[in-house]
Amino acid sequence: MIKILIDSGIDQNAFMKKTYDYDFLPLSVIINEKDYLDQVEMSLEDVHSYMEQGNMPKTSQVSPKTILDALDACRERGEDVIYISIYSQFSGTYQVAQTIFESYKEKYPDMNLEVIDSKGGSGGGALLALQAMEMARQNLDFETVVEQTRQNTEHIQYHFTLNNLKWLVKGGRLPKAAGAAGDALSIKPYLSVNETGIYLKKLVRGQDRIYKRMIKETKKGVGSFTDQLITISHVNDIESAQLLEKMVREAIPEASVQIFDIGAVLAAHLGIGGVGVFYLDKKPAHYMYIEE
Repeated sequence: MIKILIDSGIDQNAFMKKTYDYDFLPLSVIINEKDYLDQVEMSLEDVHSYMEQGNMPKTSQVSPKTILDALDACRERGEDVIYISIYSQFSGTYQVAQTIFESYKEKYPDMNLEVIDSKGGSGGGALLALQAMEMARQNLDFETVVEQTRQNTEHIQYHFTLNNLKWLVKGGRLPKAAGAAGDALSIKPYLSVNETGIYLKKLVRGQDRIYKRMIKETKKGVGSFTDQLITISHVNDIESAQLLEKMVREAIPEASVQIFDIGAVLAAHLGIGGVGVFYLDKKPAHYMYIEE
């Protein structure tokens, strides 16, 4: 059997938790100089409450012990392991996991182990994870699941925005003066992900315009692969997520759509009101249609 592991950089929802048997590795959220394990010692609601006061939490990577404990548990159950991690540009977790997995392979050579850099995360990571979980459930072999998941990381597209610019200012991605001027003019940042991490594609005036642009690029990006699962993730802004869901369904009626909560670690960088759309720009050789 194959067990899929994910961490705090990969979004989850009720459907994922109900449908699949996977393991979650928490990163730490640091609030008032104290470390809390994400979703274990600190709920997402608690993190949102802290952020709504204008605070930006800090985060730290998965501990080696957490990874080792998960591997030991899988080994005892006779499971092979594929770990889909938060993007290596966002956290040192991937590098730590790689080192631990290599050492573990030497100690237990009969156990199939692989760690995969999601090259993003959030709702894009959720797409990767759902595909891998369904491939494992359909009993595809270990090498096929690993290879297809690695290929999928190259074809996830990320389109997201924020309700205001203050979190980009807090994170040092935008000067304070530019943030103040942008908020006064109702300027919204259009963000994506590349080999350097999160980057600002452009600034667009007004929520209506930014959402229409995101949907336009999503419709163009999916091309002929319209009957796929498209994910929408948000930071404590379900109304915006539902509006985007409606717009996706109208623009691409063949698609299925699921909404996810952005996990605490990425929420800490994006801020309250962050919302994004994620999809595949190419149909994989082994595409799993997810039945809700």
